[in-house]
Amino acid sequence: MNLPTTVHRCLLLCWLLWGLTAGMAQAQVEPPIKLDGSHTSLQISGTLAALIESEPSIGIGGISKLPSPGFAPHAADQEFALREGHTLWVRLRMERAADGPTEWTLHVPLPYLDYAALYQPKGKGTWSKQVAGDTIAVAQWNHPSLYPDFDVTLPEQGVHEVYLEVRNFKSIALPLQLTNQAERDRQREFENLGLGVLIGMLIMLIGVCFIHYLQSRDSADGWYTAYATLVLVIIANISGLAALWLWPTSPLWSNFAHMALPILGVGGTLLFVRHIASLDVGFPRLAKIVYAVGLASLPVALLSIAIDRRLALNVNSVYLLAGPVLTILTATLTWRRGYAVSKWLLMAYLPQCVVVLFQVLQLWFIVPDWWQTRYLLVVAIAMMVPLLQQALHTRIRERREAEERAKALPTQDALTGLLTAPLFQQQVEHALARARHDGDPSAIVLVDVVNFKFLRDSYGDAVAEQCLLRAAVKLHRVLRDVDPAGRLDSARFGLVLDGVHDRQALTERMVRLIASGLIPLPGLKPEVTLQFHVACVLLSEVIPQQETILEELGNVLEGISPRTRRPIRFLEPATTLPAPLSSIQGVSSELPTQPNA
Repeated sequence: MNLPTTVHRCLLLCWLLWGLTAGMAQAQVEPPIKLDGSHTSLQISGTLAALIESEPSIGIGGISKLPSPGFAPHAADQEFALREGHTLWVRLRMERAADGPTEWTLHVPLPYLDYAALYQPKGKGTWSKQVAGDTIAVAQWNHPSLYPDFDVTLPEQGVHEVYLEVRNFKSIALPLQLTNQAERDRQREFENLGLGVLIGMLIMLIGVCFIHYLQSRDSADGWYTAYATLVLVIIANISGLAALWLWPTSPLWSNFAHMALPILGVGGTLLFVRHIASLDVGFPRLAKIVYAVGLASLPVALLSIAIDRRLALNVNSVYLLAGPVLTILTATLTWRRGYAVSKWLLMAYLPQCVVVLFQVLQLWFIVPDWWQTRYLLVVAIAMMVPLLQQALHTRIRERREAEERAKALPTQDALTGLLTAPLFQQQVEHALARARHDGDPSAIVLVDVVNFKFLRDSYGDAVAEQCLLRAAVKLHRVLRDVDPAGRLDSARFGLVLDGVHDRQALTERMVRLIASGLIPLPGLKPEVTLQFHVACVLLSEVIPQQETILEELGNVLEGISPRTRRPIRFLEPATTLPAPLSSIQGVSSELPTQPNA
């Protein structure tokens, strides 16, 4: 075989191999993304041409020169196994139609993404670069926003290739969205409006609680104000608003905050729930556990500085799982004990706990990654703030009522809440003094529950005490708010009715009281009724001695038969006998006589 023939065959073989390689490469090239005027926004789905570099990156210059088989097809919604030192490259081929806009945006709605860069060709083998990510100060982003957001310019029709470089310390799924410039501007306005309304409402609630703290100086209001402020910062951090507005020049803190603030939020939640639910009283062991786990939030939040971030993330996920479980357990146990604040705690924390548990399952790859979860978490946390404020006010109101009852114990009957006998005696003396000096009309009334002894002997002390409570309630129905009432004996009550000067009006009120007692008490089996006897005195008719008035009215009550048809009796004025005529004549005889004029 001669040399020319051999060379010819070699050239032919090379040409065939090149053609086969080119055909394979052409087969590996992914279909372009169609961009036309009919689509204003689209979620990139299907497959992505991507590769992961485990060594230091060769940069866009080397990546752009790789043959097409170097990029393997991956599902667009799959998780890419990234870690420290890895670089993910995604090649996007876009084809702009004749009616398609030239200005587009590519955004990745992940505020916690470490690093992202978009490369577009600008001619002569050079590339324009846009950067974003929480390891870069937001002020240095090409387009500062809540999350990585890149401008894509397609000046000519046809197919255009851009490259996306991504780094992150943990596995992620990339939700890539392409939107034309006009639609993206509307999306930003809507997103900023929603976050602005949400943040504004939370700031107003925090301001109201802070004003309450300044007025009352109550530590509960102060701690809640601090807790709500922490929640506000967490919401701003989750949504990306904090990195944009609060610390746009601090990438170190921005990167650290995405791991630390959720942990601090869970710890603060545990401490707040322990305080507002008063676990020390009913559940001392659970209170110690919740307190210890809550305080552990600070060292757990600092782990990402001291150890590998992936290992710290695993510890964080365990803590994020334990926090909601303890919160719901606390709210459930206290609700079963009848705590009034527990229902508000459940309504506040149950949606948030469900979302947090779902995120933990995402970290453990048990459920697929869903980037919209952060929006659900923001809404759940925002709903929590007003519900917790209501729980706080409920607890403060209960505590103040308990304090008022404790202060009133020396002056009020423990069972019925009416005045004690000595204090009622003082009210009677005041009424007598007003009647003597100013002529103010009043009525003093004693009321006996005649069948109380029978009820106690027949049904026990519990039913008898409940009957006394119902009797006190019925007494309040015939009293005004300014009329004092007291408990003088086990089943005897006293009333001072100011402004009563007519027997008919007083009798009508007492008849209503007696009639209400004859109605069976609801909730008691067998049916129980109350039999009232009433003794009254009108100070416009007679003003007894203050030392004996209650005794005289008690004697009137004792004189009423249990089966009487006249259960209302009045203290009559004392009868006066006429003086003897002889004494009158004796007095007249001693008078000096006057002579006739």
